Amino acid sequence: MGAPGLIGVVTLSPAVDVTYHLASAQLGEVNRVETVTKAPGGKGLNVARVLKKLGSSAVLHAPLGGSSGLWIKDQLATLEVELIATNIAGETRSAVAIVAQETSVFNEPASAITETELVDLESTLASYEFVVVTGSVPTSVSVERFGKLLESIKQKSKLLLVDTTGDYLIAASKHADYLKPNLEELLAATGLPQEQAIAKLQEHGAKVILSLGDQGVLLHSDKRLGFRAPSQRGNPTGAGDALTAGFVSVLAGNGQASELEALRFGCGLSAASVRSPIAGDFSEQDLTELLTEIEEA
Repeated sequence: MGAPGLIGVVTLSPAVDVTYHLASAQLGEVNRVETVTKAPGGKGLNVARVLKKLGSSAVLHAPLGGSSGLWIKDQLATLEVELIATNIAGETRSAVAIVAQETSVFNEPASAITETELVDLESTLASYEFVVVTGSVPTSVSVERFGKLLESIKQKSKLLLVDTTGDYLIAASKHADYLKPNLEELLAATGLPQEQAIAKLQEHGAKVILSLGDQGVLLHSDKRLGFRAPSQRGNPTGAGDALTAGFVSVLAGNGQASELEALRFGCGLSAASVRSPIAGDFSEQDLTELLTEIEEA
């Protein structure tokens, strides 16, 4: 089931990522921005861009609308990221990261997508070895409808990883092979302590990749695996997406690869992406260096 090595990336909430760099920032004051970077963003686009840079075969499926949507299409074409876009009536959202003494992120809500538009997107999905469904879900899409989308995707793919939040994360646990929340998302979605929350997500057989920031990453599978990279200063936006891309690229690219290898590589790639000024990007030199510094957690 699914073309060998081919990865499908599905997001319902693409964005234009804008990053402001400045020495210091104060709410309620005029702040002078030193440099500005702009990139196609949102979790799915970050994953697809990282997969492209890793040399993986991946296709991105995303709803895009308005001038922002057109700009994203042009940018992804320049980056040679394969895109199958579904046109929507709404304007594609923006996400702004302010990098100063600390990093603050302002995410606009996901652009609305109608049932007709969602059916159009669903019809573009092919058979993949591994599918990543990632990002927030527009409020126009019900939890039940999201579950049906995942069920449809799972029928045509070998493996499914879902990275989302809230009730949508709980719904995904019934269909996904892997779930990838961070600790805050895990606790918020379940309302339970960490170990009980993980057990709840695993009730239907899903494995849980838990992002813990500077504390590393844990995989709750048949057994518990964990890795930690040295703490990094920089822009953490997209670090979780780099983890996803790294993990999936190893499992999809090598049928003999283990979850241990995939998790270790994803951990190193996540840390390397924090050093990049652009969300979800990374330096190959940083990645090579950090992979030698990964420790078991």
